[in-house]
Amino acid sequence: MSRGRAGWRWAFAIYALILFTATHWPRLRIEGPMPRPDLWLHVGAFGAWAALCGACAWWGAWSAWRNLAVTWLVGVLYAALDEGLQLIPALGRFAAWDDYAANVVGVTLGVVAIAIAGRMSRRA
Repeated sequence: MSRGRAGWRWAFAIYALILFTATHWPRLRIEGPMPRPDLWLHVGAFGAWAALCGACAWWGAWSAWRNLAVTWLVGVLYAALDEGLQLIPALGRFAAWDDYAANVVGVTLGVVAIAIAGRMSRRA
C-alpha cells in the first residue's frame, strides 16, 4: 500500500470515529439562527465521510467508477445504520427521515466531488 493511500485511510478512520461519536453523543441538540441547522451539518459531515472513504480507494482506483459506486452504496447504508442507532433510548436522540435524506445528499455530493477531482486530474 502506498504511503498516500495509508494516509487517506488513517484520516478516514479518525474522521469516521469522530463522526460516529458526534452522531451518537447523548442528548446532543444543535440550535442555530435558522430552523434545523443540523440538516446542513448532516450534508457536510456525510459529504466529508464519503470523500474521505472514496479517497481511500478500497474498491479500486480512487476515481474509478467502481470505487465511486461502492463508496456511494456503503455510504448510504452506513447513513441508514447511523440514523437507526440513534433510536437507542439511552442516547436520548431521535431518528428522522429528513436527517437520513440529508446524509444521503452529503454522501452523493462527496462522491461527486471525488468524481470531479478524478476527471480534473486526468485532464491535467
